[in-house]
Order: sequence, then structure tokens, then C-alpha cells
Amino acid sequence: MATTTPNYGWAVPTSTDLVKDGATAIETLGDSIDASMNTALGTKKAGMVLLNTTSFSAVASQSINDVFSSTYDNYRIICDFIGSTGTNNNMRLRVSGADDTTSNYMRQYIYAASTTIAAARSNSQSTWLLGDHDGSNRTVNIVDLISPNLARVTGGVHFSAMYYNSSSANAWLQNGLGFNAATQFTGFTIYPSSGTITGTVSVYGYNK
Repeated sequence: MATTTPNYGWAVPTSTDLVKDGATAIETLGDSIDASMNTALGTKKAGMVLLNTTSFSAVASQSINDVFSSTYDNYRIICDFIGSTGTNNNMRLRVSGADDTTSNYMRQYIYAASTTIAAARSNSQSTWLLGDHDGSNRTVNIVDLISPNLARVTGGVHFSAMYYNSSSANAWLQNGLGFNAATQFTGFTIYPSSGTITGTVSVYGYNK
């Protein structure tokens, strides 16, 4: 005789059940698990899907290709930089394996360090400046991109936190990002203004 699981009440066979009833029991269990997962998630899909993780060491630039597509409209990019010989992390969008270096990049930003806060706007740039990075500092960048693969203007929001390994000081940056052209991008490049970077970049797609 079938019994049930303690947490979800799924019907499962017991050791005394007949072998001939096995297929029916597995079907019932599978249907129960499927229904419970759909209820727990509120949808048939998870909210965010990991598409790519790339680690790199002492590189002058790191390109991530073929991660933007029609499967997802919006994306989250998480960059964890753990070392650098240069300053300033930058980002360019890519299509067909080549960086877009046109003067269509825009940003509005707020920068806070210690008790000082600064704000500014940069238009008609050839890259997005994501923030400082110097020596042994650890920098975490989180970038949400809206519709990079759609034929419309690409927008985004970027958050950056820079942690100093030698002290408890840190800095924080928030960017409003824009690309003023309807280009269907497929990837991006992260690079320092000079020197090299070491770290990991992960790309997630937001399910529709």
C-alpha cells in the first residue's frame, strides 16, 4: 500500500507494493513533484538562469560572446575582480564577436567614498566606465542590462562596490547606463583602462 512523504504528502510506494504497480506509482509521484515545484516557483521556470561563467587571470580584456539572444530580454552580469595592475573597469557591448566602439555610450552616476558624494553625467562616450580598480583592491560589479539583443535602445543599471584589502575603507558607485542606438548585441567586453585584471564574470538571463 502506498504511503506519503512527510513534507509534501507525495504518494510513494512501499517495499510491500507489487512490482506491477511500480509504473503507476512513479507516474503519480512525478506528477506530484511537478505540481509542487510549479506552486513553489509560481511559474514553470526559475526566475533567473545562469548562462555563462568565465574566470580569467591577469588579462588586458575579457570578452563574453553569444550570451545575449532572443531567449531572454533582460540580463544580470556579476563581475568579481580580485586583482588588478591598472585602474578603472570599463565595459563595451559586442555583436558578432566585435566590440562596438561608437560614441553612443551614456552614463549618469553617483559616487560615494568616505563622507564625499559626487555626481556627474557622461554622454557620447565610446565605453561605459564601471568604476575604479587598483592593485590589491577587490571590486564587485553588478550590471542589469535591459533589452541588449532587441532592436531598440539598450539601457541598464550598474552597481559597484570597491573593497580595500588593506583597510576597512570602501567606495560605492551607482550608474544609470544607456546606449543610444538600436543595436542587437550578443555579448560584451570588460577591460581596465590600463594594466590587467583578474576575476570571474557570470551572466544570468531573466526569464520572461
